[in-house]
Amino acid sequence: MRRSIVLYILALMLISLVLAACGGDSKKESTPTPTPPALSVRDAWVRATVGEMAEGEQSDMGSHSMGDMGSMSGEESTGRVTGAFLVIENAGDTPDQLIGATVSAEIARAVEIHETTVGENDVMQMRPVQAIDVPAHGSVELKPGGYHIMLLDVQRDLNAGDTVTLTLTFASGATLDVNAAVRPLE
Repeated sequence: MRRSIVLYILALMLISLVLAACGGDSKKESTPTPTPPALSVRDAWVRATVGEMAEGEQSDMGSHSMGDMGSMSGEESTGRVTGAFLVIENAGDTPDQLIGATVSAEIARAVEIHETTVGENDVMQMRPVQAIDVPAHGSVELKPGGYHIMLLDVQRDLNAGDTVTLTLTFASGATLDVNAAVRPLE
């Protein structure tokens, strides 16, 4: 009889250990941790600047005028703009969106995500966009004449051979620092 009680107690202890090891506490809910998309960037480059653009001047970046941007901060605006271009790849199972970009204030005072479209009378126009979709297991190319990152009020000459560091921000919360080579105007 004593042996039966000992075996019964040992069996209960063994069951308790197994349940504890398997997470047998049914009151706890396990929440899966989302895995951020596997984002990467390739072929990043920035177009070199050439002096100051006159207000309203058009370039192959499309129609864009800096207006009086500098007066908001009480500082003088240079009026210079340029574009950054790259390919964003997403090897993950979850789509994402590029929602912002920044550069050092020594490079440009503002950065926006833009899209170039062909409007009325075949005039190319740029407009800011809130986000660019990056599909799961896919990529998106930011290129002249399409989506691009616009550097506004560029503070110094960007010459071929220079490097500009961009920080890209995604809807998932991911950020990527990207070194973009400055290429000459073509």
